[in-house]
Amino acid sequence: MGRRHIAAAAHAAGVELAAVCDPVPGAAESAAPPGVATAPGLDSLAVEVDAVVIAAPTPLHVPLAEAALASGLDVLSEKPVGFDPAAIVLLGERAAAAGRVFAVGFWRRTAWPYVEARRLVAEGAIGTPTYLRSSQWDAELPPLAFADPAVSGGVEVDCGVHEADLARWFLGGEIAQVCATGTPGGLAEAGDAETVAALAVTTAGQAVAIDLGRTCGYDDDVRTEILGSRGALLIDARGAGGLRHGDRYGLRDVPGPEGDVLELALAAQLERFAEACRGAEPHAPATDAARALEVGQAMRRSRLAGGAVQVLTGNASR
Repeated sequence: MGRRHIAAAAHAAGVELAAVCDPVPGAAESAAPPGVATAPGLDSLAVEVDAVVIAAPTPLHVPLAEAALASGLDVLSEKPVGFDPAAIVLLGERAAAAGRVFAVGFWRRTAWPYVEARRLVAEGAIGTPTYLRSSQWDAELPPLAFADPAVSGGVEVDCGVHEADLARWFLGGEIAQVCATGTPGGLAEAGDAETVAALAVTTAGQAVAIDLGRTCGYDDDVRTEILGSRGALLIDARGAGGLRHGDRYGLRDVPGPEGDVLELALAAQLERFAEACRGAEPHAPATDAARALEVGQAMRRSRLAGGAVQVLTGNASR
């Protein structure tokens, strides 16, 4: 993801990539475009910067963000931000108290099919949303060392926070309860699952279905469907991306821009981050990351222990 953010910076208006940091010898140098400074870390950086994008192993996100905020820098952190919802909320509070920005890399919030779908939902194009189904299927299994829940949080956290965030973003409420099952498959040795299916319900009674997979083979496939009282929206975030709007007049394609949907979304996310650094609201603040993490962790507990898990405000418990 660090390399993807580096590539996106070249296409993001109002953003200049000043440096790349990585403690692994040679990593920053191999990733940085010509003329961009490199260093093992912020403390050894020889150029001035205004903000940082953190794309590191998840257990390092919080300490790296704390250090950046303490240095007076705005922060965009990859998801999951960490494994402690309270610590994530505290990051947001510390940033606000210091007059700094803390934003989270929920890139689907800036991907054109999702942005357009949310606009249509807000306009009442499908009536009242009653059901959301969201999928994330990876092409192949991650390394076992990464799949270790101590490193990734497990697939429900590593991938599932995206889907949990979309449910909250589109439906406008909190996940109240979740029940999940899954198949360890090739990740059993790491203590993770290669497939997970979850059913949830929001505080408003809307149904949510989430399925996660690591073995589809053909591509990283991201899809979301939203059913309303008067229609539906079908979102595809693979390749160029796509959006279809269905109602009593039929199912039709909604036009979008040319280009890879993820690359465009990451550039748009950097632009939104830059706007937040200049005073606008972040596209995804710390509280959203904390709430999505609670849902992901509840999914994992449900899969491991069986039965439904209640997700309470500020705390997920069985």
